[in-house]
Amino acid sequence: MQNKTLPSRRRRWLIALLLVASLLVVAAKKFFDYSVAPAKDKESDFVYPPNADQTKPTTLVLQAPPTAQVPFEQVGGYINDASYLNKTAVYGIVKVATVQDIQNALQFARDHKLKVTAAGSRHSMGGHTFAKDGLVLDMRGFHQVRLDKEHKILNVQTGATWKQLQLFLDPQGLSVKAMQSINIFTVGGTLSVNAHGIAHNPGQVAPTVRSFRILLSNGDIKQCSPTENAELFHHALGGYGLMGIILDVDLDVVDNEMYLWKTHYMDYKDFASYYEKNVEGNPNIGLAYGRLSMSPSTFLAETAIHTYEKTHTDVPLVPLKLPRYVWLDRFIINFSKTGDTGRRFRWTMEKYGEPRLHNCLSRNEAMSREEGCLVSRNQEMYDSMDYLNNRLRDTDILQEYFVPHDKMPQFVDGLRSVVKGNGANLINVTIRIVRKDDITTLNYAKQDMFAYVLYFNQKFNEREGRILQKTTTDLIDLALGLDGTYYLPYQLFYSKEQLRKAYRRVDEFFATKRIYDPDELFTNKFYEKYGK
Repeated sequence: MQNKTLPSRRRRWLIALLLVASLLVVAAKKFFDYSVAPAKDKESDFVYPPNADQTKPTTLVLQAPPTAQVPFEQVGGYINDASYLNKTAVYGIVKVATVQDIQNALQFARDHKLKVTAAGSRHSMGGHTFAKDGLVLDMRGFHQVRLDKEHKILNVQTGATWKQLQLFLDPQGLSVKAMQSINIFTVGGTLSVNAHGIAHNPGQVAPTVRSFRILLSNGDIKQCSPTENAELFHHALGGYGLMGIILDVDLDVVDNEMYLWKTHYMDYKDFASYYEKNVEGNPNIGLAYGRLSMSPSTFLAETAIHTYEKTHTDVPLVPLKLPRYVWLDRFIINFSKTGDTGRRFRWTMEKYGEPRLHNCLSRNEAMSREEGCLVSRNQEMYDSMDYLNNRLRDTDILQEYFVPHDKMPQFVDGLRSVVKGNGANLINVTIRIVRKDDITTLNYAKQDMFAYVLYFNQKFNEREGRILQKTTTDLIDLALGLDGTYYLPYQLFYSKEQLRKAYRRVDEFFATKRIYDPDELFTNKFYEKYGK
């Protein structure tokens, strides 16, 4: 009996060890996939909404081939955006380095009846930077910068990224006044969508623009400001590249400062009153934003507000440091896509782990008695988004809604209901502050509002595409019913009726576009769907 029992026990132990080893291998692979940067850019042939025509290779036959005067980096082939859902065949992509490159490309397009778009980092997710069979201007090599330090004015070619500006300004003791929350975007892309970030004053980028030069479809270059060519100024800012190619811009910059970072947690229903009592109108608060919990037990209920208050001690500025623990941030956000355990882990890490891992200046280093994390303005506005690049066969989709402060409880309750009802995989909600906009024609803020930046995860399949499409239209209706609006740079799921209800001057915008661009040389998928 013993001789038979011992081998049986050994087999069971061996099987158990093999199972444990297999689980460890699977766990190690998951950890690797979730935390390690991708070896190459992600690609996808999946298109949503389905459109076989846009992935057909271009059939345009030109009488003259590309010339040396037009520096093509790609002829034929495809382009996509950060959604990875918008693969589109194009005539070609021109690598821009000078104004002459742009002028030559536009002449080439006019001669051969091509449509033109300008593209930067291509994070607009609705085809705003390209069109089927079009000519795309890759502006990222067009990035010269000049500083008037005395007057705190930065002249920037529009292919420059905010990361370039931050690295340029930091040694000068200066900082941008407003920018997107991620620094990989080009200045031209930011101007074209009138973006905003965590600098709640002034909120949007448009108020920081003193003037810009724009190249029109007829070849003219116009200087635009609130007092010079004002109509074009108001239409081109937040104009999605449809008025012309913005060449360079004069931006206001401000002093870099040291801030004391504090975080307060509260119920979402108390957020607006806390903000208005403690942040709004407080000249000592340099940056501010909020975040809603994704944890199952406090889902869209517990809310954090992060504030950055000017220090009143002699704390020296410290140079920008590259982000640490990018692999950990990548793991946490990818793990949070998998379900309740991942979401709970992420909120716990944000609440208790982030303060210990942040790029703070210690109290001893600062020789300060103030409690909390000390950071520079540039450091806190420096986010390269490296942790969002991953190896997973999925995509992360942004959406954004703007709602008056006092309507926050209704919007969050509606958001919770829509997300749960549709089964959408919502992984993040950030709350930012935008200001009443009297500058841009396509203004999304008719009054001071909270901006809800939503981050959804979606697999490359039609079922999840349909879920997100319905979720988008439901949330647009929710925002519109609360006197709010939604952001245009994302997927083109909204109807013309929803567009006109949110942007009451959109028909005026399209009519003005055709005045400045009568041949409709400049186009994109947004204009092709809604502007015709």
